[in-house]
Amino acid sequence: MTRMMEYLGLEPDRLMVKWVSGSEAQKFVDTVEELTDKVRALGPNRKLREHYG
Repeated sequence: MTRMMEYLGLEPDRLMVKWVSGSEAQKFVDTVEELTDKVRALGPNRKLREHYG
């Protein structure tokens, strides 16, 4: 998946794959917050910045 994302011009850090059971509400919240923080830190996607300037 990492190579496919790089091919598409996306940073692999924008993807997170984690198993979270339906009964693990707090783990789901923590996972979403973790990914959101990572993506915000990356800023806008570089391919979009190049395309839209």
